[in-house]
Amino acid sequence: MKSLQAGITLLLLLSVAHAQQRRFEVHNRGMLHQSVYNTGELGRAYDQGAAGVQIGNPSFEWPGNSSMVVDNVSYTGQHNSFGGGVQLAVNRRDTTRMYVYCGGVSQLPADGVYSFPLTLTRTENFPLLADGSLNPAYNANEAEEKIVSSWATPAGITMTRTSRAWSAPNYDDFIIYEYELENTGDTDGNAGTPARRDTLRELLVSFSHGLAPGKTGHERKYNRWNGSDFQQTDTYARFDRRRWLNYAENVDGLPDPRYFEQWAQSGTNGGGLQAPMSVGYVVLYYDTTRLARRGESIISVSGSLDTLVWDANLHLKQPYLNRLETSLWSEAKYITNMNVLSYPRSGNSPYSNRTIFGNDWIGRSSFNVRQSWIFGVGRQIVFGPYTLKPGEKIRFALAEVAGFGSANVEDTRGGHKDEGGSCGQGCNESASANAFNPVINLTDTIRYGMDNKVHGSTYLSRYRLPEYVNSRVVTVRDVADRAIQIYTGATEVIDYDSSQYWPERSADHGVFRVPVTAFAPVISIETDSLQRTKIVWPPAVDSLMQNTLSHYEVARAPSALGPWTRVDSIGRRDPRYFKNGKYVVEDFGPRLGEQYYYSVISLDNEGNRSARTGVLLNETQRLSLNTGSTLEPVYVVPNPYFVRSGFGGANNPDSRVGFYNLPPKCTIRIFSYSGQLVSTFEHTNGKDMEPWYQVTRNAQFIASGLYFYLVTTPDGRRTHGKFVIIH
Repeated sequence: MKSLQAGITLLLLLSVAHAQQRRFEVHNRGMLHQSVYNTGELGRAYDQGAAGVQIGNPSFEWPGNSSMVVDNVSYTGQHNSFGGGVQLAVNRRDTTRMYVYCGGVSQLPADGVYSFPLTLTRTENFPLLADGSLNPAYNANEAEEKIVSSWATPAGITMTRTSRAWSAPNYDDFIIYEYELENTGDTDGNAGTPARRDTLRELLVSFSHGLAPGKTGHERKYNRWNGSDFQQTDTYARFDRRRWLNYAENVDGLPDPRYFEQWAQSGTNGGGLQAPMSVGYVVLYYDTTRLARRGESIISVSGSLDTLVWDANLHLKQPYLNRLETSLWSEAKYITNMNVLSYPRSGNSPYSNRTIFGNDWIGRSSFNVRQSWIFGVGRQIVFGPYTLKPGEKIRFALAEVAGFGSANVEDTRGGHKDEGGSCGQGCNESASANAFNPVINLTDTIRYGMDNKVHGSTYLSRYRLPEYVNSRVVTVRDVADRAIQIYTGATEVIDYDSSQYWPERSADHGVFRVPVTAFAPVISIETDSLQRTKIVWPPAVDSLMQNTLSHYEVARAPSALGPWTRVDSIGRRDPRYFKNGKYVVEDFGPRLGEQYYYSVISLDNEGNRSARTGVLLNETQRLSLNTGSTLEPVYVVPNPYFVRSGFGGANNPDSRVGFYNLPPKCTIRIFSYSGQLVSTFEHTNGKDMEPWYQVTRNAQFIASGLYFYLVTTPDGRRTHGKFVIIH
């Protein structure tokens, strides 16, 4: 019995230890990819760019799968955030003021200090299973991806965040986050620690981000990704009050400094603009029921402002703060911003001019528009103060949104304006007279501000939208409207350019009903002995779209971003392609050794297209035939190598050299003319080719010259040869 109890205790300890590890899951079903941590962090630990971003750990990446290799330089993709998180400031009975930072603060560790991870689960609700068959558990009224994370905090508040994402083309550019904050009394995530029974007062809840649009674009222009390249240069902060949309935009979309015309015309790497994305977040809901009433909070507002800042229920009008900061989100800034003794925050006094800002916004905390150029990165929106008794909960909902530009040309020409987006403090503009400025687009340019600067681009007047903009939902405003629709359950999309969305009037839980009419099949790629690439999929989508399926389109592309070239168009159960219970389409285009992405989408009878899910990368190769007792010669292609490899498709930088007719498994060693070992690498995939990118074992690019190679197998067989590199 004692051994059984010891085993159970050990199991429980291991379970607790596992639950308390800092981990993340990734939303990657739609066009917007994001890492979600069980410590409160979003994207990554916050810094000003120096830490970079790792592939597979996206930080507000839009479009997803955007890593690329250009001129033999690797770029991890179009990530758009230095990191984000949620912060708290609260009074407990034994402290004057406690601050909790669950991500979003420079150089402060969240895990084990301010955040104690509890759980992290990911649920996939795809219409098709991994084998391509119908998913009997598919729920059309729930998100395709749901990630639930929870963590305890030293304040005794346990936070649970439920995030949702979809792939439907009109609804794949946002992720919705619902937060539940409960006064559990759990201060360290340890079930053995007695829970505190404090009533928490003066509770402020803050959501922050470092919005840094266009990582690849800034690396292409500045040869780095750094906060100093955003402030007072390319990035402007804006606030669209009708949508409660806090976003960042690039002044001209960062035209690529070298390949703009080529990429713009062809659509390569997503087109010639390398930072056309406008990114931000929309407030969908915030709690009002537990807001402290006037007299229940120590907040004291003097003079005429005191008559403006309280609503009919004697709650402080929200948001408490809507603040811009530099890309350096320091602890000192949060302490200053979330100090209830200094309300209102200097630079964010409540709106008071009814003529300029309208009656509904009077008394709410203002957006510090004068810093929208010099502080274009750091964003913080704060709600409260709340009073939270033991066991009580409050809820919030926000959506991260990304679009191709801030507005369309009709919005600009129609006179629509948002707060911010001008030189502000840098040119001594008035915070009220110059608060609103025209929304900018990527079709026409416009001049405004005291500096008379050109904003926007004429790109879309000359070139098409990139293929990752896969629907009529284009700009960040379009995306925000869809996020609001899905949260509220509206049957139709409301254009909030002409009406006002009020988060406090929405339900505390989202509805999440996305209309989907077309579904993409799950595909696989096969290569036969004649080097023919075959795209294969089962007919499950035929049943899903039994009366609405028009046809399938098979396409390939050199990049996950396009441009996509149609391989074939396939009608339902077309006997030319549908055999033995599955669709099989052959592609004779790629040459041996070339890599391409493949996808299959479906179209319904009204022309609606499915998402481009299940994109697969394939390299055209044949199985190794060099299996005899004596190795046959191995060939290097191209030989000699002149400047460019000649290989097409994806991930094929100009430096690529191919070793052909290899045995199934072998070691390849490359030597210089003088006999020095240059590089060693293994070939283990059973195919007859292995690429090499002219990089030495010391991570240096090789010089021009004559090189020798030696190929050896595990059983001692060998062959050798030589090749020439000319740069």
